[in-house]
Amino acid sequence: MAKVSFTLHGIANDIRKAEKKLRTIKPKVMPADQKRIDLELEALDKAYGLIKELCPKGKHPIKPFGQWFAMKPK
Repeated sequence: MAKVSFTLHGIANDIRKAEKKLRTIKPKVMPADQKRIDLELEALDKAYGLIKELCPKGKHPIKPFGQWFAMKPK
C-alpha cells in the first residue's frame, strides 16, 4: 500500500497570520468596520478550531495538523 500524506499546517499558519493582521488594524478603523472585523475574526477562529478538531495532533507523525491515508495499489 502506498501512503499518501498531507498537512494543513500551512493553512493553520495563514489563519493565524490573518487574525494577527486584523487585530492590528482594528483600532485604526471606524466602529462599523470594527464590527465587521470582529465577525471575520470569529469566522477565522471557527475555521482554525475545525482544522484542529478534524486533524488532531499526535495521531501521526505529521505535525501540528495532518492525516495519513493508505491507498490500495492498482
